[in-house]
Amino acid sequence: MKASWLAASLLAAAGMLAVTGVSEARNPACAGGIQYVVQGLTDKGKGNTEDYQRQMGKAVQQLEKCAAEDPADYEAIGYLGWAYAETGAFQKAGPVFQTSIDGLTKKGDKKKIEWATTNRESYWANEFNRGIEAINGAQNAWPDYLKKPENDGETSLKTEATKKYDEAIASLQGALYLKPGDVRTLRNMGSVHAFKGEWAKAEEVLLEAQKGAPNDADLAKSIASIRANRAGALIDEGKYDEAIAFYQKQTAATPTDADLHLGLAEAYFKRAGSREGDAKKLDFKLAGDSYAKAGDLKPDNADLMFNAALAYTNAGEYALAEAQWRKTLKVRPEDADAQVQLGIALVELKKFDEAIKVLQGAVVASPKNKQLHRQLGATYSKAGNTTKGTEEYMMYLALQAGKPAADVATRTKGKAAGSGAAKTLAAEGAPDEIYDWESDAKKYETWAYWKKNMAYHLQDGAVVHKSDWSAAGATSKK
Repeated sequence: MKASWLAASLLAAAGMLAVTGVSEARNPACAGGIQYVVQGLTDKGKGNTEDYQRQMGKAVQQLEKCAAEDPADYEAIGYLGWAYAETGAFQKAGPVFQTSIDGLTKKGDKKKIEWATTNRESYWANEFNRGIEAINGAQNAWPDYLKKPENDGETSLKTEATKKYDEAIASLQGALYLKPGDVRTLRNMGSVHAFKGEWAKAEEVLLEAQKGAPNDADLAKSIASIRANRAGALIDEGKYDEAIAFYQKQTAATPTDADLHLGLAEAYFKRAGSREGDAKKLDFKLAGDSYAKAGDLKPDNADLMFNAALAYTNAGEYALAEAQWRKTLKVRPEDADAQVQLGIALVELKKFDEAIKVLQGAVVASPKNKQLHRQLGATYSKAGNTTKGTEEYMMYLALQAGKPAADVATRTKGKAAGSGAAKTLAAEGAPDEIYDWESDAKKYETWAYWKKNMAYHLQDGAVVHKSDWSAAGATSKK
């Protein structure tokens, strides 16, 4: 997945860390702990790292004792959250900050509420921004994380991306400890898992984010995209039953989502390839049903109708296939493959006249398409008109085995009077193209008159066959 699917934006720090006045009439552990925090931050500002770390360690020790002995000192508890955050213990800092904020809110102390909230926001912003920076670093190193590296250099870049994504997860998790349920943090955490192809985890995280933003359309789209990728991965892994179960649940919940029906169709189609007999045909039928549903929802997408028709054909459901081939051709009227397949379906349904009409029209539209001539010839033969069948088969052979002559004018000069070639020239004029080809050790030349929808096949100057596709021929089978 690419970075554009889920925005990750930097957020400025929530505000400067604030210090409140220290009350003199309080538990000694509380007062001492607060002083250690203040002194530690002073040492940090001076660059005295060892002193800073020692002071913060003592602050945590004293303020934990404070919280146990005087749990109503919500200001001191706010300092404990501060000390935890300074030591990187965000999992402890989050609930402690919340306890402080809740307690101060009950007391109505607006100034101290703002103080505690600002401090928590500042640490949250720091961790959030670190996470975003790490995501950007991973994207810059290896944008398409799911792409397999092709050399040592690319392997190194992907390793760097992995490292950055791990850093992002750690930082964003720290931010979540500080502000559980924060939608921005969850959105970006979900993006990291999605970038790594960890679809189940990505969905879990984004569903949690959706609880806080139930009307967020972009979030809903992201979840849908992740679900599609998750099911696609199941199909790629050959876990067709799981993929089908997943899509069945999703299509039931969102029946108007064409992409979900498409996913279900592909799962059935792939599973059909692993089955035999009636089970195989049933899966192709179900695939056709789902492709057709997707096509109904996206009536301009001819590929969906084409796939539905193909699945129905594989299932032996020719009546259903016919309807989908016709829908395909309505959207994409020059699709030669669909024209051929429609002809096959009509033949299977014993609708010979319709089949011939469809294929003859297709040949007129694309007279140089050898497959159309072949299928029209086969249809004539099945319909009992062997003469027309031979005509079309000869044209197929000419296009299949022949090569156009470089100079038609030279080739048509000097034909013996009274020969088939001379008579053809007199009646039809010079051909548009001449094809030279061989079959059964016999040499032929085919004179093609594309605008007239006919061709003459000559051997040693004599016309041995004529192909005429200008109109649909009759059938002997009704």
